[in-house]
Amino acid sequence: MGLGIFFVVLLISVLPFAISAENETTTGEPISVPASQYWDGDDGPWSSFRIELGTPAQQIRVLPALDQSSTLVVLPEACGASDGSNCYSDRGFWYERNASSTWSQNGFYNLSLYLENRLGYSGAALYGNDTIQLGWKGDGLPSVTNQVIGGITTKDFYIGMLALDPRPMNFSSFNDPQPSLMQGLRSMSTPIPSISWSYTAGAYNLAPKIFGSLTLGGYDSTRFEPNNVTFPFGADISLDFQVAIQSITTNITDKPLLNAGIISYIDTMIAHIWLPLDSCQLFEEAFGLVWDNVTELYLMNSTLHNSLLKENPEVIFNVGPQVTGASVAIKMPYWNFYQTATSAYIGNSSSLYFPLKRAADDSQYVLGRAFMQSAYLSANYDQNYFNLSQALYPASSVSENIVPILPELTRTNSTTPTSTSTKSSFGTGAMVGIAVGAAAVIIIVCVAFFLVHRRYKKRRSDPTYKRSELEGEDTQILGGSAGPKTELDGDNARHEIGGDSHGNAELHTGHEHVKIAEMEGQVAPIFEMPAGDVQLPELEGPDQVQKAELEGSTPNQPNIDTVVTPPTPEPEARQARRTWRISRKDR
Repeated sequence: MGLGIFFVVLLISVLPFAISAENETTTGEPISVPASQYWDGDDGPWSSFRIELGTPAQQIRVLPALDQSSTLVVLPEACGASDGSNCYSDRGFWYERNASSTWSQNGFYNLSLYLENRLGYSGAALYGNDTIQLGWKGDGLPSVTNQVIGGITTKDFYIGMLALDPRPMNFSSFNDPQPSLMQGLRSMSTPIPSISWSYTAGAYNLAPKIFGSLTLGGYDSTRFEPNNVTFPFGADISLDFQVAIQSITTNITDKPLLNAGIISYIDTMIAHIWLPLDSCQLFEEAFGLVWDNVTELYLMNSTLHNSLLKENPEVIFNVGPQVTGASVAIKMPYWNFYQTATSAYIGNSSSLYFPLKRAADDSQYVLGRAFMQSAYLSANYDQNYFNLSQALYPASSVSENIVPILPELTRTNSTTPTSTSTKSSFGTGAMVGIAVGAAAVIIIVCVAFFLVHRRYKKRRSDPTYKRSELEGEDTQILGGSAGPKTELDGDNARHEIGGDSHGNAELHTGHEHVKIAEMEGQVAPIFEMPAGDVQLPELEGPDQVQKAELEGSTPNQPNIDTVVTPPTPEPEARQARRTWRISRKDR
């Protein structure tokens, strides 16, 4: 009983280490990437965000790219003599790779533009690895080393793009995946709560202007109206943000602006809203728009623009997971529709335009950044769904309220997106603590068995050891009504350690002839210890422990088989036993 109490106390002492390890597994806060407070772009003024690249750090302004696993930045080669002296600033600052001591070049590859290629966008990039710092110096935000960077010179994407897709980046094969920025942030010592993110584009034409909002690992509850509609990710991982536009209406006409529901895709790398030709013609009729075949834009003169400002029309997109059923109403006022196309974009003087594009077929139906001025998108990659909500424009006096999106969610019908309660689960620290505790228990148990066995051997080799252990006590136990005592060193009786529960034992009495008795009905049989030394089991090596951890269990302790001494032949049982004990002592 004393040994059992010892083990109980041992387990109680080890358990707090595992619990402590679990409690030490902390999750950091979501990251609100600061707006650069610049309005960038050649196809409209868009609220950009600030990051730094390389060593020493270089300030860069970027827009979010929800379908990119590598961050794209503009190289100095993108600006030639014809691009003007402001090209460096207009394109969100260059990234001078040769000035960074941590740049590691990979090579030239085409951009990963599955959806954008459908719309005529293309380009290549010089890829390499470098450090990305979120925010600028003084913002106190984390940096992630060895991130995949693509240096671009194409004008299809005028400023850099911050990668939001958490999937790894692959170059020539799938055998060497490069971790994404979101994976890097999730793997930090104090990680973001999840690989989810939330974004709205802001509103340049609103008075006062509202910058965009980008939150990694959570969302800002002050920037949207909650709803209970969730959108599953698309079956094609290149088209995650698939939505059904059920209807489009406006308050300046009773005629709908969409004849039938369509499947569309949200893309933050594209500025415009791409709709079927018949829908575009309905917009032309309602708003007085005129298509320009040269620029392929709906350019607006000051007369049309001023009349629309006075009328202040509103367009309502009803968007849902399917073309029928539940939907979310995204209301777009006119001041989110008129944009400025710069000379770098249309090749002549700047001009206002209506950001609507004619789609050639159903593969080109896209809701771009113009739509994201009025919408708030929150992507939950752990649960494989996203939320779409009406964007809000809080006053500058209203502080942001950042809420984490956790890996395991309990959905409610009151908020969007949801991040209420989570299920408790073991973290990495807890698993390490438990493994260490289990290893300690195994080692201590083995040491305890070794010490007990060595003590027993020492006592057996003592010439003053009483033979009553083999004769008197055994006889008394066999004939008595009470069972043997199992506590070691208790009272004056000495007992041998029990072996297998169905083993055979030798019993000796004071009579001349000794019968071999099989103790099947006894409560606690008495056994002799093995003649040879008991070899202690070895602990599993690293490979076995690793295998056991992957399978979710601790390695099994090896069993020490009990060796039962065979019965001594009659009639010289006593002499044989004595000889056996002497020879064992010699060993």
